[in-house]
Amino acid sequence: MEQKFRLVNDDNVYSFEEIAEKIVTGKLVKESLIWEPALPDWVKLRDYPDFHEVFAAYEVEAEEALKKAMGTDAESLERKELRGALSSASQEKQALFAERRPWLRWTITALACVAMIGSAVKFLNTLFYTQEGQALLGTVIEEQVETIDIERIRMASGVTKIDEVKGISIKKVDKKKEKDLLAEILADMKREEALEAQQAAPETPKEKGTPVAEAKTEVKKKPASIFDKVSDEEVEQFRRSLLAKGGGYTGSKKAVVKDNTAKMAAIPEELSSRQVAQVVKENSNNTIAYCYNKSLKLDASLSGKLEVTLSVLGTGRVAKVDTNTQKFKGTNLERCVKDLIKKKWVFPEFNGTLTEVTIPFVLSSE
Repeated sequence: MEQKFRLVNDDNVYSFEEIAEKIVTGKLVKESLIWEPALPDWVKLRDYPDFHEVFAAYEVEAEEALKKAMGTDAESLERKELRGALSSASQEKQALFAERRPWLRWTITALACVAMIGSAVKFLNTLFYTQEGQALLGTVIEEQVETIDIERIRMASGVTKIDEVKGISIKKVDKKKEKDLLAEILADMKREEALEAQQAAPETPKEKGTPVAEAKTEVKKKPASIFDKVSDEEVEQFRRSLLAKGGGYTGSKKAVVKDNTAKMAAIPEELSSRQVAQVVKENSNNTIAYCYNKSLKLDASLSGKLEVTLSVLGTGRVAKVDTNTQKFKGTNLERCVKDLIKKKWVFPEFNGTLTEVTIPFVLSSE
C-alpha cells in the first residue's frame, strides 16, 4: 500500500517520493514534523527510519556541492594547478619581453605609482570626510540605533493549528458521567462563590477581638473545597436550571427554576460543528497561541500535539477544561490554556445540560 504523508500547515497529501524530493531540494529538514495514518502522533523526519537513507544521500550530495563551491573538489584542484602552470609561463614570457623592451617596464612602473597615489587620496578622503572614518578616529558621536526586540520576535514565532486529520469532536455525555460532572462543576462554583464572599466582606475595626470576628477568621482559614460533596437534590436542581437556561443557579435548594418554554423553542438541540469551529477560530489566537508563544520563551524547542476537552454547559459557558496530552500535564502551558479558555470562550446556548468538545491542536516552533 502506498504511504501517504501530511506536513504541518499543509493541507496536501504527499507520497514517499514527493517527501524525498522535498528533502533533497532542502525544503524539509530533519526537525520537520510529519504524520501518516500508521503513526500515533506527529514525528520528526529524523525519527522516521524510511527517510534515513534519503538524508544520508542528501548529505553526501551536499558535501560534494560544498566542496565544488569552495573549489576543493578534485576537478577544481586540477583547474587551479593548470591555471598556476599557465600563469608561471605567462610571467616568464612577460619578464623576457620586458628585458627586451626596458621602456615598457618604466611605463608600467609609472602607471602603478599613479594608481597608488589615487588610492592614498581616496583613503584620506574616507578617513576625514565620512562617518565611518570619523568613527575610526574617535571624533564622531554615535547616533542612537533602533534595537530589535528579540523577545517580541520570539513571542510571534510559534505556529498553532488544529489537527485536521483527527478533527474537532462533539460528544453528548451519558447520564452517569453527566451527573458526576455536574456535581464536580457545582462544587467548584460553590467554592468560587464562597471565596468571592470572603473577599467582599473585610473585617471591621469594631469586630476585632470579639467572638464574631474570631468566627469570621475561622471561616477565612477554612475556605470551601472543590471536593466538598453536593447532594443529589442540588445536582438535580442544577441540571433543571441548565435545561431552563438558568445559568446563574448557585446551588441553593430554594432556587426557583423559571419556565422558559418560549425561549427554549428558538434554541438548537445541540452545538453544531460550525458553531464550535467559529468559537475556536475567534479565540485561538488570544488563548492557545498566546499561551504557547509565552511558553516558548522558557523552552524554544517546545512542540507537539495539545488535545483539550471542554465541558460546555447548555448556557454556553465552559465549566471544565481537561488536557489529554500527558506531555503537557502540570506545565505552565496547561495552566495558562485552562485559565484563559474558562475566562474567554463562550459557546452558543443549546437545549441540553452538558456537552464535551475535544479539540486537537498541533504546536510547532518552526
